[in-house]
Amino acid sequence: MSHKKKAILEAFVQLLDEKPAKRITVNDIAARCGIGRNTFYYYFANIPALYEALEEQWVEMIRDCAAPQSIMDCVAPLVEYATEHKSGFLYVYRSVDRDRFQADLDRLWMNIVTRYADQAAKKTMTGDERKLLIRALKCAFVGMTIDWLDHDMDYDLLDSVHRVCRLVRTGSGQRV
Repeated sequence: MSHKKKAILEAFVQLLDEKPAKRITVNDIAARCGIGRNTFYYYFANIPALYEALEEQWVEMIRDCAAPQSIMDCVAPLVEYATEHKSGFLYVYRSVDRDRFQADLDRLWMNIVTRYADQAAKKTMTGDERKLLIRALKCAFVGMTIDWLDHDMDYDLLDSVHRVCRLVRTGSGQRV
């Protein structure tokens, strides 16, 4: 992603933290990151296109988690980012297409729990048990994430994920 595109996205997130999205204009975003309106339109067709780009950026945060030692290694950066920009994150969550968001969240959690199962559970489970564990964890974490967002992020999602992982930990003694 180009430097200017990143600057536009960051300016938008900062503005979402400061005021309602319906009051944010292209001029506000351009002024915040020191570009002209035409430069904004070079990268984005309109403000709603920023929502999609932000969602993609958040999904990439977790996909880019290199060699995770635990599920928490992948989840923590996004939860910390979301918490830091709570009002903006919640607005975007409430503004994007719900079916698309849930499908992206489903793929995201499937990737995370599959990586975990590949590392931690390979030697202690049969193939069918591994598939069942992956599906169960994915469903649990998708539901927990949506619940967390629907409840205005008013509880510690990282602690909840950590506790669930501890509950389903295999007998291998490895961190989940």
